Amino acid sequence: MESEHVLQQDLDEKSEFQRLFQMYLLFEEKVERPNVEAVRNALETRCGKTDTVSADGALSSFAVEAYKVAYQEGNLPAQVMMADVTPFQPETITDLERTQFWTMSDAEDVLEKCRYKLLISDFMASGLDYKSRSALLADWLEAAVSLFPTCKAIWIPSSGKLLHTAEIADNPYEGAARFLQFGMNIRYFTIHGTEDSLIDSLGLFALGLPDVQYHFHTLDPNDVSRHAFNVAAYLFEADVPVSDGETIAGLLNGEMAPDVHWPCRFEMSLIQPSREVMDVSPGEYAAGERE
Repeated sequence: MESEHVLQQDLDEKSEFQRLFQMYLLFEEKVERPNVEAVRNALETRCGKTDTVSADGALSSFAVEAYKVAYQEGNLPAQVMMADVTPFQPETITDLERTQFWTMSDAEDVLEKCRYKLLISDFMASGLDYKSRSALLADWLEAAVSLFPTCKAIWIPSSGKLLHTAEIADNPYEGAARFLQFGMNIRYFTIHGTEDSLIDSLGLFALGLPDVQYHFHTLDPNDVSRHAFNVAAYLFEADVPVSDGETIAGLLNGEMAPDVHWPCRFEMSLIQPSREVMDVSPGEYAAGERE
């Protein structure tokens, strides 16, 4: 991993639980949306019984029976929405975000060519448990990508992740964990004027979970990034089983070692956007001041 841009961050930028989880399909040329019945069928193929709530061409919505949200009046199906195709301005993606496109080597070229976007999101789904919501989002994204063969990329603002469509069609994870492919990014920064590095995850906050953070020196960033992904995936899978002050297995010669104990604590992130993280202190390789 390499990161060479010198950037000024803004910790006034805050991120919180996302009541609407937004995802954008990007295109080089303007496309026509499929008819509402085609969208409903694509959803129903993946999710089972799906009803059209609104057939409005500018913003259509669908109720997915498999994902029920509990309300005082009873259980109601969560919905997903598809907006209209609108112009896309590549400059809306910040310089900081552009330094973290680790899975897409041609990201700048792709962004430069894309001129249109299509917003899809969930709706009335924030009351789902986070794994059900993650599965719904993955189902919806897969369905949407299947409907637009000319889609060039997917942009997820909450994770700062830009993906090729193949990364969604060939998602290596299953069930709710498919969210990790698009909804979480592992970021790498070097701290200007020091020999320190920082690696964190970005995206779990959108589901109401903490992200992870490592402030360190000397260690191989590639090893730490793999550790960070595995730990973040563990928090996701097990509903944050680590308490403040507890330890997790650290690294020894680049591999996770149960006999190496790295303490964890929950705090606000060092790098924007400001959000809760589980800070992992890598023992003798820890950088910065910790109480």
